Amino acid sequence: MKIVVLGAGALGSIIAGHLAKAGEDVTLLARGERAAYLKKNGITITGLAGFNTPCAITTDPRQLYEADALIVTVKTYDMEAALSSVAHAKFSYVTSVQNGVMANEQLASVFGSANTIGASAGFSGEVLPGGEVRFTANGGFDVGELPKGSSQRTRELSDALQNSGVNSKAIDDVLSLQWSKFAMWVGFTAIGVLTRLETYKFASDPDCALTCVRIVREAASIAAKMDIPIQDSGPIPVQAMVDGSEEEAVSATMGLGTRFETQAPQHRMSALQGLEQGRRLEIDETLGFAVAEARRLSVPAPTLELCYGLLGGINRYL
Repeated sequence: MKIVVLGAGALGSIIAGHLAKAGEDVTLLARGERAAYLKKNGITITGLAGFNTPCAITTDPRQLYEADALIVTVKTYDMEAALSSVAHAKFSYVTSVQNGVMANEQLASVFGSANTIGASAGFSGEVLPGGEVRFTANGGFDVGELPKGSSQRTRELSDALQNSGVNSKAIDDVLSLQWSKFAMWVGFTAIGVLTRLETYKFASDPDCALTCVRIVREAASIAAKMDIPIQDSGPIPVQAMVDGSEEEAVSATMGLGTRFETQAPQHRMSALQGLEQGRRLEIDETLGFAVAEARRLSVPAPTLELCYGLLGGINRYL
């Protein structure tokens, strides 16, 4: 199977590195200094895995003509330009590891709905100052047909990922999982950026956990309005954060914080990593999208709106 990974940040490097090490035919589309570093040094993964591997690197998307799969890993605000750069190429199917739920429609608008599969990424990492990537969580990269169902192609991709060391499953209800992860992500990202704390610290704090829970529940209410069920996302107890009392939800969130402290104490939300590097926050396409959907569907989302406004203020000064 021939795979193109578009974007050489942490997630793109983790995917391409694992696939290349496993012997898959993978090309990583990178740019600038990052591309030069990878061409010279290969992909170095630390943390949950430890290896260095060469990988085919290209900086010119015009060199890409055809492949079985395209996996997009760029930030949400770079999506339009990134897709435009490879719109000429022929891919059997395309998918994205991006945060939020807008990517399905964006991919379909360029490559067609029939060629677009859904994905939910529960793994994470961080590009370190020296160029290596710290692999911090391997919660899964699950794929499925949209809006529901699995197929030979989703099983083929998930098998390649799983066999390479990136946990993956082909699932039947990817849209539900995407919204479940999104609901959690908006809460954790907002609190992670506003507090600038490691994930286990804010998740374990009762006041931070309460605010996080309120955002998650508001985002889940948007999905409920569209009849999209919420489910647990890998190790993340999203259902416990959404169902039952607020007190029970806070307890579940703090329990998750304890697990992060034990299993991934260095984990920080990707948006916080970007902020510390002076990069713009991907909030308009995520929290902004959720706020717009809440207004469109007349779903109250006061905590979500407040945090979106605060993050927007941070973004304007980056």
